[in-house]
Amino acid sequence: MSKKAKQAPEEDELSIRFVNTVAWRLRNPTEERLGSPASLLGWLRRNRLLSPRELRALTTAWTTRPGEAAQLHRTALALREAIYTLFLARLERRRPPSAAQRLFSDILWRGPSDLTLDWKDGQLGWRAGALPRQPLDLLRPIALSAAELMTGDRAHKIRQCQDDRGCGWLFVDESRLQNRRWCSMGDCGNIAKIHRHRLRQAAGRQRRPTAARAGAHRSG
Repeated sequence: MSKKAKQAPEEDELSIRFVNTVAWRLRNPTEERLGSPASLLGWLRRNRLLSPRELRALTTAWTTRPGEAAQLHRTALALREAIYTLFLARLERRRPPSAAQRLFSDILWRGPSDLTLDWKDGQLGWRAGALPRQPLDLLRPIALSAAELMTGDRAHKIRQCQDDRGCGWLFVDESRLQNRRWCSMGDCGNIAKIHRHRLRQAAGRQRRPTAARAGAHRSG
């Protein structure tokens, strides 16, 4: 079965896009999109949390401080899984594990921060400096996005893709009837419809011979 090649839509919440850097969450094995510190930096750049200049500066710094890069990468993956766990708990209306709550709160509020509110490309957003003294500042905008979503008035709209192949991506259901089932109609939704169509065709082919045999029996 092919791997999920598409990217999460840009209109999705930052924290949702981050959680969805694991594809095929409900299947074994999953597909990891942030397999290295470099891929983490690339994701931060694509999601406008780093400028090209900041990306170059951090890439250079991490070549001389690989331990720092590895530590932040591990922390990023732990944050991602904590956010996923908290979102899923909200979706299923159950108490989340205390470990996920503690880790998320710790990353969100731990120690001082150099994070600043910045105006860029016609909108406000949180940004760290080119070489932040607090490495966690690179992740805090994601945690802030998750905190706003899971405690705000759209928390009840969080959904998980119902694709039966095991997609598992999360999304915010903004549909009028609140009945969206798939992360993307252009991907999982279309594939599910094609699958149902093929099942109906197969069922029709099975019924036709049965009906033909019954007719032959009556005529005999």
